[in-house]
Order: sequence, then structure tokens, then C-alpha cells
Amino acid sequence: MQGAAFREKDLTSALVRVVKSSVKDNGAISVPCIEQIISKAGITRSSGINVYHLVEARALVLYEFKLDRYDAELKTALLYFIADYPVFRWSELRYFFSDPEVEIESILHELKYISRELEVDGELEYVWSPRWLWTKTVLKRLANRNRAGDPSFFEFLNGTSEERT
Repeated sequence: MQGAAFREKDLTSALVRVVKSSVKDNGAISVPCIEQIISKAGITRSSGINVYHLVEARALVLYEFKLDRYDAELKTALLYFIADYPVFRWSELRYFFSDPEVEIESILHELKYISRELEVDGELEYVWSPRWLWTKTVLKRLANRNRAGDPSFFEFLNGTSEERT
């Protein structure tokens, strides 16, 4: 377990260095810019990386650059997110929150939410919902709404953003 944490930290620091060197050339740092740099660095779906690891790599880099962070207001922000999306994919949540995964999961468990790995739109994803909801109901609720987030984020997840550039 500890080895995985070191690899994650090494990957994050390497991606942060790549982003910093690219920003020196371009000047401005933004979420779409970071997504594009991560894609160019080979962190893509076509490389065999699943959705969970892709959004986690993105979130860790955003957190290092203090983007999409809530810090002390994390619980309040999560409550507002849950009010809008009572059932959600982990990737949807990570679009809005780059705070540490452990802190987010702790608050979700406190709110009696559980994670399930479900096939949604032909893709295995972690889905969070109140623990008393049946899987069938969870899938139905996800099917009856649009995905939360920006379409460019979905392009990043599907690996189509690098084709545009």
C-alpha cells in the first residue's frame, strides 16, 4: 500500500513539473490548459487508464495549483453538490472538487453515502448514493439526467481533447 502512495506522489510531482514548464512557455494556467498538458503527457484513456485514475491524476495536479479547492468549506460545498446531484459519478464530483480523496470520502461516509462500482454508459465507474438506495434506482436516476460538468471535461475523460489540438 505504501508503495502505491509513493508512486502516486512521484506521478503527481512529475505532472506538476511538466505543467510548470509548459506554463513558463504559455504564461497562463487554467483547468483546460492542465487537462491538455496531462493528455499530452500520456495520461489518457487510450493508454489504458480507467476513469477513476484519470480523474484522480487531474485532481491531484489541480490541488497542487490550488484550483477547484474548498479546504475549510469542503463539507458545505459537498452538501450543496449533493443537493443538486443526490446520486453522482465519482468523475462528476472530481470535476468540481480537487480536495484530497480521503477527506471527501470521509465526509460522504459521514453523510451515509456509499460507493458502488457500476457499469454506466458501458463504462465501469464508481457511483456514490445514499446507502439505502437500490442499485436499480441509482442507475435509473443517473440515466434520467445529464452529466454534471463541462463538455470539455468529458472530452478530456474520453481522450478526444487531444484530437482537437
